[in-house]
Amino acid sequence: MNLPNGIRKKRSFLEIKENKNWITWNPYHSKLSAYILAKGAYWPFTKKSIVLYLGAAEGTTIRFLSNICSDGRIIGVDISPTSMAELLLLAEEKKNIIPFLGDAQLPKYYQPHVNSPEIIYQDIAQGNQLDIFIRNYTYFKPKCGFLMLKSKSIKGNDNEIIAQYKEKLKSNFKIVECINISKWAKGHRAYYVQ
Repeated sequence: MNLPNGIRKKRSFLEIKENKNWITWNPYHSKLSAYILAKGAYWPFTKKSIVLYLGAAEGTTIRFLSNICSDGRIIGVDISPTSMAELLLLAEEKKNIIPFLGDAQLPKYYQPHVNSPEIIYQDIAQGNQLDIFIRNYTYFKPKCGFLMLKSKSIKGNDNEIIAQYKEKLKSNFKIVECINISKWAKGHRAYYVQ
């Protein structure tokens, strides 16, 4: 994949244009940045993309998606009130971010705020993270999705877990790309699906 407009590589990091400045997009703090640096092949994000972000946390990656999808919307769902407080501050600055305090396992509760996302991006480190992703994908039927899988959150051997999850994804999706981003995020794989 060629680097998208407004993103450039500088040394071993990425930079993204924000207004007239270039700001560092650190792959150690953003798994989407790590996916790009690890030579992921897919980049579905456009200026007008509507993205459902599950596991929004404090909004590190959402901040960059907000710049990339500047005329779109990023709906950030997180269950932690502490993380949501930080995301609310970011949403005051970035008007295309819609924070939602809620459980990503229950899409019917945030559906009125989401409508029809084009992309689902999930970064939730818990044992049933794949089930959450498939449930949301089935519920919203987006064009594509990213799953940042943390194998350390699941009981068992890492290599076996990664192989099992890849097979489960292949049985649910036509396109499954698995990128090893553990250089930047220990125990993580980035999956792109369609």
